[in-house]
Amino acid sequence: MTTRINDPLTDFLGTAYDPQTQTFDGEAAEKEAFENKEKLNVIIFGATGVGKSTLINTFFGSEKVKAGKGRPVTQHLEKIELPKNGVTLWDTKGIESQDYKNTIEQLKNELKQSFDTGSELDDVPHLGWLCMDASGGRIEDRDMELIRIIRDYNLPLVIVFTKVTADEHEEFIDIAMQEIIAAFGSDMAGRHVAVNSVVAKRRGKVIEEVFGLDDLLDLSIKSIPEGHLRARNALKKSQNVRMKLRLDTMSSGARMIVHAASVAAAAIGASPIPGSDAPLIAAAQSTMIYKINAEFELDAQAAKATAVISGILATTAIASLGKTVVSNALKFIPVAGTLIGGAVSAATAMAITQAIGHAYIQVLVSFFNDKSGKVELPENALEILSEFKKVFSFKP
Repeated sequence: MTTRINDPLTDFLGTAYDPQTQTFDGEAAEKEAFENKEKLNVIIFGATGVGKSTLINTFFGSEKVKAGKGRPVTQHLEKIELPKNGVTLWDTKGIESQDYKNTIEQLKNELKQSFDTGSELDDVPHLGWLCMDASGGRIEDRDMELIRIIRDYNLPLVIVFTKVTADEHEEFIDIAMQEIIAAFGSDMAGRHVAVNSVVAKRRGKVIEEVFGLDDLLDLSIKSIPEGHLRARNALKKSQNVRMKLRLDTMSSGARMIVHAASVAAAAIGASPIPGSDAPLIAAAQSTMIYKINAEFELDAQAAKATAVISGILATTAIASLGKTVVSNALKFIPVAGTLIGGAVSAATAMAITQAIGHAYIQVLVSFFNDKSGKVELPENALEILSEFKKVFSFKP
């Protein structure tokens, strides 16, 4: 039998909904929501001890990188995946060894293999950070070799001078950049930032605050080509430097999800086949909420997704029709169905889906902590639903 699911609905629901059995897998919907987030891949070059981990943890949020937590890809490349953030960090290893030339050659071969086997833009690095310890006092030959590698692959490059806490460090940066520009050309001018990723103290008193991360963010955004808009957006959402930019980009992404969900819901309402609106609209609206959660970096446990979705769909006062079975803790979600009779019109399905989505975004924004950069939901799901009821508005 031919199903009535068309492209907008199929694209939006993915594999989480089975039209034959009218079952909806909440865990699959959430998993796909995070897997399909906009992605950013950053390859971080630099020897051990230059402050890469500290930089990453400060830029993307505390304790993102811990020793031994990466996944070895090759001998000299390790992937640190942050799926909630949509970020994968490619960390280079072993460059500090005495036999660095051999290491560099192996790294070049490993990178070539990675680029050759990458099937999509999301599979390869979008940006390169070369980290150099400004307190080291001199530029190393291996750093120059690393710049050559980055340029060979036409990767956008940001040179990050770390541990900058004194005037002599600034002097070293000027000298180092003159040497780099002399070796690689004038286009290297302005390709660097100076950062201090950790508060420096002496005898218990702060002598140097964290600084330079705003410059790193701006230059990184600027460096990612226009054609990699998804990577740019992922960077804006994943960074923990400028909270308003983070929240605005998350909200913008969530509004695009609401639009896609409303188009899918309208396709359901426009179908001439009666009787299956309820489970399909429920699936579309539930998937929308999972995807919005992913935009705001909320997993099911933090968002109390099952209880919240059940409550939101019930709050809309839509009658429960049909069955929507989900493989999560509560095993089922009450489905959104018809307002009157056996079908929901395309216009009504679109409007109510938009109303639910935009109200839910407002709820998450209201719980966003601009200090931590996180949506901090109350423990009790009823408090979330109470806030939702305040902002939800729909007139059939």
